[in-house]
Amino acid sequence: MKYVFKLLYLLIFIGSMTLVVTGQRTIGPSGLAVMLVGLLGILVLLYLYNRKYQK
Repeated sequence: MKYVFKLLYLLIFIGSMTLVVTGQRTIGPSGLAVMLVGLLGILVLLYLYNRKYQK
């Protein structure tokens, strides 16, 4: 089960990075919105990773 979560996290990371790069190529508010969704995905992954180490 642990490997399933790691694979899911990897897919979310790749998808988020793709959204950030794709949004950077698009000029305007739509590109910014795509980049923000990608950033949100990366921040969620960071939160899930750091949650284990909170006291």
